[in-house]
Amino acid sequence: MSERYRTEYDGEFVIINNTIKDGKKVQEREWIDNPIENQHISGCAVVIGNGESRYSTNFNGKFDLKDNIEKHAGWHLGRKRLQSYGTEGCWKEMQCDFYIEYDKENLAEISEQKYSEKATVYSNARNCISNPGEFYLVPYGQRGTSVSVAAWLACFDGHKEVYLVGVDGTNDDQGTNQKKINELATIMITYPSVQFIYVSDGKLAPSEWRQNRNFVQWTYHQFVSHCDI
Repeated sequence: MSERYRTEYDGEFVIINNTIKDGKKVQEREWIDNPIENQHISGCAVVIGNGESRYSTNFNGKFDLKDNIEKHAGWHLGRKRLQSYGTEGCWKEMQCDFYIEYDKENLAEISEQKYSEKATVYSNARNCISNPGEFYLVPYGQRGTSVSVAAWLACFDGHKEVYLVGVDGTNDDQGTNQKKINELATIMITYPSVQFIYVSDGKLAPSEWRQNRNFVQWTYHQFVSHCDI
């Protein structure tokens, strides 16, 4: 993985068709421009998953995304305003700034609910080509779980503080959860100038994250106080 940023990204070619001609593989490619100029104010982002750490004793249950993130003003002149990078179904709970989804059935529901008219929904090249003009291509074809891609996008967009809320897996098998852990650890190493903050009132962050100097763990009280939520 390379340290890349949107400010250096003009767009890229994607393969839209493969054919065999005279015994040789021929690729049909199409250039896709970078359609997004992310003019964030604070340099602070929140990556949202649906893991156990979203349950907080301070909030008597699940941390409410709509009231606390979507409606977050970010103090005076939006100095602490958080851009949201959503995954794992959180689009049903709040209006995200950006949302990452690869599953076709979930994308069909997102399309039916016209969610992509209000938020930037990222997916892979195949889904973007199948739904022209509706979804956005993840730059450089960055692969991984939706959570790790969301964290990578936050870094790619130039954010210097990335808060991880509910980012510890859902009900996936242990192998998938370990994949998320490893991918996020790699992103932390790739972007050493970005501070990653795991928010949890009890669940301890994986050791693979804690060994990085640009990682800390906060309680929800610390998170709410610091970001003026």
